[in-house]
Amino acid sequence: MMQDSNAPIVVTARGVEKTFGDLHVLKGIDLTVRKGEVVVIVGASGSGKTTFIRCINHLEKIEKGRIEVNGHLIGYRESNGKLVEDSERNIARQRQEIGMVFQLFNLFPHLTALENVIEAPIHVRKIPREEAIQTGRALLARVGLAAKADAYPSQLSGGQQQRVAIARALAMRPALMLFDEPTSALDPEMIGEVLDVMKELAREGMTMIVVSHEMGFAREVAHRVIMMHDGRIIEEAPPKEFFTAPKHERTAAFLSRVIGAHQ
Repeated sequence: MMQDSNAPIVVTARGVEKTFGDLHVLKGIDLTVRKGEVVVIVGASGSGKTTFIRCINHLEKIEKGRIEVNGHLIGYRESNGKLVEDSERNIARQRQEIGMVFQLFNLFPHLTALENVIEAPIHVRKIPREEAIQTGRALLARVGLAAKADAYPSQLSGGQQQRVAIARALAMRPALMLFDEPTSALDPEMIGEVLDVMKELAREGMTMIVVSHEMGFAREVAHRVIMMHDGRIIEEAPPKEFFTAPKHERTAAFLSRVIGAHQ
């Protein structure tokens, strides 16, 4: 897939560093993502992938560097040339531009699928209830769950719950969707139904950053695949190049291990 190199920039990360105690998890991450681009991040467990996308949404605070989404600093504001943490209200407003889908679905168990989808648009975006319901039903139909609007999470399969979680993220009309290993908690037969929804979003031009071990998805949908190792981006390339001619020995070793395991 070709990406428009003149498209507006949605995400800018510069020199992003993150530590947990003595553990240096991110060591100067630089990344630019343009509108409509699908970037898939791969790498072994512990390489910093999940931490990085959680930093984009300010679910984790960064120690150094800066992250902007649509030109706005996320989580911080500038004061006398320094970055200081922003107010919860401003951070919540910034987060409205970012949809996030987690490994575990995080649905409210006491709410139906439709209620899960309309909760944030009504309370955060202040969208009128009737309008939110109409949009919510359309989004559930879009992820193939029109008939499940009144079902509770306990009545849904893992794949269906994850599709509700995607509809819920889309209900906020985000400029950017982050996916943190969205299929890793699913039974194998349910993975395809979630990936199909993600592929459709990509075709519709949604800007997406996806942490995933699904190499087939990366091959088919990504504009760029990024390899993280030990808190750094060590390689990035279009999928064809990334999978057939990796430049870094660690990328080659990772691919042979992951692809070998799926054969």
